[in-house]
Amino acid sequence: MYSLTCVITEDQQEIATAIGCCHNMGGCVEEQNGSDIKLVFYFENQDDAETAAESFANLLSLSEKTKIEFVQNQDWNAKWKETMEPAQIAQGVWVSPTWLEPPQEGRRAWIKIEPKMAFGTGHHETTRLAAQEIIARKNEISNKTVIDIGTGSGVLCFTANLAGAALALGVEIDSCCLENLAENLRDNPPAVGSNVNFLIGTLDSLNSSAAFDTVIMNMLYSESVPLLGQIKPLVKKGGLLIWSGILADEKNDVTAEAQKFGFKLTGSKTENEWWCGSFYC
Repeated sequence: MYSLTCVITEDQQEIATAIGCCHNMGGCVEEQNGSDIKLVFYFENQDDAETAAESFANLLSLSEKTKIEFVQNQDWNAKWKETMEPAQIAQGVWVSPTWLEPPQEGRRAWIKIEPKMAFGTGHHETTRLAAQEIIARKNEISNKTVIDIGTGSGVLCFTANLAGAALALGVEIDSCCLENLAENLRDNPPAVGSNVNFLIGTLDSLNSSAAFDTVIMNMLYSESVPLLGQIKPLVKKGGLLIWSGILADEKNDVTAEAQKFGFKLTGSKTENEWWCGSFYC
């Protein structure tokens, strides 16, 4: 068995986890390292560990902080599970794996997510901000159609389903998410009369006439702003755009970019250094 250790900043954590998943990691242990986070990924074979290390170096510039070492056989899966905790993403709404039940007191919903993918375990501020905005706007989402761009684990689609969406479609470009999405859909069956679907591909994969009442996008500024031209036709007139994944000091730039495409800011939330805005079309 092989382990790959890296020290990253908090905003790189979910990207790093996605890299590990795409290279067949068997598990991951996380611990605080000062203001940074230390991640130890476990692999069954050396090739996977080495290619993962290359990806870390290329995508996150971690070459000086990344190492590969052989470790003795151990119950690394149990060790990994010991570090997991349920995450409350909105009042009474919890996210955790099936094997880690959240507290029952005050619990209104439990979204069961296997922690294999980058975005969607509920432990990052951007996911919580988007989920809270979805729940807060349930009257606008109930019985309506929703699309989640860059859906990751699908957690925001399941949150939209809790808010009463008739259809929640998650679009994800990373094919590594496919198996995890299938597992999570199995464990979170849609409410009666509603539907949750997932599509692996780009926005170009959608029907040219596709339009939704609400568009959700939890993506970094550099990834999301270039998509605005494709997103505008996806939002019905008078529809809603929930945009998370933005640093607080980027909010003015994001609002200005959104205005170029006819989106008007109607509300916002912040948590630590992260910001989420809601816009009407």
